[in-house]
Amino acid sequence: MREKIKRPMVCVPVTEENGTEVNNQINKIIEKNKIKKIDIVEFRADYYKDLSDADKLTEVLEDIHEKLKAAGIKLLFTIRSKAEGGEALSSDTPHVNVINMFVAGNKLADYIDVEYFSDKKSADMVIKIAKKNDVKVIMSSHDFEKTPSYDEMIKRYDGMHERNADIIKLAVMPGDEADVDSLLNAVSETYEKYPDTDIIGISMGELGRRSRTEGYIFGSCLTFAIIDKASAPGQVSVDEL
Repeated sequence: MREKIKRPMVCVPVTEENGTEVNNQINKIIEKNKIKKIDIVEFRADYYKDLSDADKLTEVLEDIHEKLKAAGIKLLFTIRSKAEGGEALSSDTPHVNVINMFVAGNKLADYIDVEYFSDKKSADMVIKIAKKNDVKVIMSSHDFEKTPSYDEMIKRYDGMHERNADIIKLAVMPGDEADVDSLLNAVSETYEKYPDTDIIGISMGELGRRSRTEGYIFGSCLTFAIIDKASAPGQVSVDEL
């Protein structure tokens, strides 16, 4: 049996639109890290307006990656699809997994998020490239409308594990306390089943806040917290954690 997690990793999202704003937010996070331990910064690239410009994207990622590394903080690169709660991308933006391949291939982040329900062929190529370049993959599935059945959540975790991801993540919206319990129990079962894989389980919104503060007890290795702006409903502040 795996040892229980004593403390979850804390991840702070950055949802700024341009390089200047991104760097200002990174500086705030680094200062906050001197007081409250922050493990990972998530660069939410679906908010970033120059996502289709490879040179600008490279510049901003290299800059913040270097700053965060010096502060002992890892960088997670995420393009959240609109279908799973992200911002709409401009029509000239390359395919999400093409960008993910570029980021992984150039080692511009420590972690990269790959959506479970994105195109399988290109998603698996992202995973292959990431593994080759020592970039860890978080495979994720989000449902902002409901909490799927317990069996469906287990099925998704199983499916993500089969895809060779380093971390597998579910984020779902509860309708009642029973839904929160169902998500946490799915995390617990998956945690015991796959000792080689880290698990993230989040029940969103105000109703699911306890999953963010107590999820580690069930085996969830990471929680998202904010300094200024949330990237999903129910995120708590770093100070509260």
